[in-house]
Amino acid sequence: MTRFTCQICIALFVSILLFACLVPAVIATEYSVAQSGSGFREIQQAIDFASPGDTIFVNSGMYPERIRVDKPVMLIGIDNGRGAPVIEPYDGGTAVEILAEGCTVQGFQIQNSNLASAIHVSSSGNTIAENLIKNNAAGISLVSANKNFLTGNTIIDSTRAGLILEDSRDNVIDNNRVIDNAVGITLDASSLSNHIYHNSFANTQNVLSKSATSEWDSPVVMAYTYLGRKTESQMGNYWSDYRGKDPNGNGIGNTPYTVSVSGNKNAVLSTEQAVLDLFPLIDPKEYYTGITPTLAPGVTKQLIPTPVVTLFSMGATASRTPRETGSTTPVPTYTASAVMPNLDFLSWTPALLVIVALFGIGGVVFFRIRKNNRAPSPPGTPAPVPHTTRPAQSDTGAPPRAQDMTIPVADEPDMQEPEQKSYFPPELENKYTGISYIGRGGVAHVFVARRKSDDKLVAVKIPISFDELTGKCFLNEIAAWEKLRHPNIVEVLAVNILPVPYVEMEYVPGSLGAVEKPVPISNAVHIVNSVADALRYAHSHGIIHRDIKPHNILITDDFVPKITDWGMSKIIATEMNKSSVGGFSLSYAAPEQVSPADFGRTDARTDIYQLGVVFYELVTGSIPFGGESVIEVGNAIVRETPSLPSEYNPDAALVEKIILKCLEKDPADRYQSAAELMEALAGYLDEDEG
Repeated sequence: MTRFTCQICIALFVSILLFACLVPAVIATEYSVAQSGSGFREIQQAIDFASPGDTIFVNSGMYPERIRVDKPVMLIGIDNGRGAPVIEPYDGGTAVEILAEGCTVQGFQIQNSNLASAIHVSSSGNTIAENLIKNNAAGISLVSANKNFLTGNTIIDSTRAGLILEDSRDNVIDNNRVIDNAVGITLDASSLSNHIYHNSFANTQNVLSKSATSEWDSPVVMAYTYLGRKTESQMGNYWSDYRGKDPNGNGIGNTPYTVSVSGNKNAVLSTEQAVLDLFPLIDPKEYYTGITPTLAPGVTKQLIPTPVVTLFSMGATASRTPRETGSTTPVPTYTASAVMPNLDFLSWTPALLVIVALFGIGGVVFFRIRKNNRAPSPPGTPAPVPHTTRPAQSDTGAPPRAQDMTIPVADEPDMQEPEQKSYFPPELENKYTGISYIGRGGVAHVFVARRKSDDKLVAVKIPISFDELTGKCFLNEIAAWEKLRHPNIVEVLAVNILPVPYVEMEYVPGSLGAVEKPVPISNAVHIVNSVADALRYAHSHGIIHRDIKPHNILITDDFVPKITDWGMSKIIATEMNKSSVGGFSLSYAAPEQVSPADFGRTDARTDIYQLGVVFYELVTGSIPFGGESVIEVGNAIVRETPSLPSEYNPDAALVEKIILKCLEKDPADRYQSAAELMEALAGYLDEDEG
């Protein structure tokens, strides 16, 4: 054997060894996004730089941007002590648009997409999990999107619908809370074979569906514990407008729930085939624990194949079972360990062997030099933060990023991202600590913080902007609110315009909007009586609220209601400012707010009407007037007679007359004051105490 032949053999042998070492090196990378001290400050910048299969961890903070996910990446929100990261689009458009297949979006708060959907999906095989989605035109919309998995999300306060499916098939929607939206979920006629179960729907209109083949109950029998009793049954969804009974005590209604195709909950499809939830839940899903699937005798339904994706939970080391997640389908593994990529090695192994053999050690050395001498990034460009790497997870088989690629430079490198306490003025940070963003109202951002002076937990409102109109609205709210001191009104603690305009008020953790309804009649009466007492006090000081609704009634830990958000209040006293701030929540609007030409101007009796709507919802779980459009809702408020509360809840007959008097179209026919309403409630309270 010649020396040259030996060299060739050695080169081939070394090349094969190097190939064996290089194969596991086809790995994905993890990147970190934070508003300071991290590789990237913008989520989109990290996505643009990432390769298919990479994972992007986004830390707590406010991210005022629109996200476009055009490659299969995992986008994971991390709460590192300051709450879930918040995505809020700067222009009210879609917050997160998913175009690629095999993506994950998990652990975010997504809000204020006022003109579009918080998350818009137009691809397949994605997972959207454990997000809080609130105050959007729509929560999650699937358009021509198949085999996606939606689980563990909370979707609230959508003006159109919480979930929208258009021409989308074989999606699994499981274990979500969809509450206080105009419509809970809508499906068009082309959205077929979707599987929707174990969700809680409590909305103005829960469902509008034209899908003849979607299923609304679990595909297998579930073993679970309900009110301390272990039992088994297939499980559907919780519907706030369901009126069935539970004679067996297993938490499953004795009659099916008819999925609606219009405002009429008893409607059926145009095919004359009723679509039913055969196993509706009597209570919201939180009441059912220890859930695990089981195939009982005689049950032939099989488990629905879940999209092959992986969810990541920081610190998790063991997989989560369906019992732990409440899912009735095979649940993707929650793990922080590596997952081997879905790559077809056989298709490119021979070519790689030939290339490595031809170039030999020299080629391998050149490749390694090329990799380790990547062109330097321009000054100021963020570099990815090193993490433990994992094999790529890609269905596309896309090759790794070119090794000489540099990190892109922002178009405006001098533009600074907002600080981690987004919108909170640095001038006030000497007053507060532990600052956390809560949300946004009409004219102000709201934060919870601790005063440094006494460590008291307070809420702080900061104007969104300081233009003339916003300033007037903000000052009007302060003027109306600051003078009110009542145990059932959120108290303003401090007001100042220096160093910047802000309002400090007592912090109340919950709201009536988040309370599951209906509630026991006695509880409803006590809540309404307390709110009426606060209105009596405010009216006596010349102030009406004009936007009484569950989300404007906060609830303390002791279940004491407190009215908040007096930004729409109107000064009655003639010596005060006579201007008013327009706007109201249509679902709770009084006839005079919808049609002042027919019913006159708003006054204290407007608050009585709105409190009547809240009372109706508390005892029935539904609002008295709904519809598929603003016009339908407005017409119903002005012209229609509400259904009797006792038709929904027989126990409501005890307070039915009181509620209906509050809801009279003509203000002259209602209770003429909050004190008069309290007198009517006193009879019930006396009987209840007796």
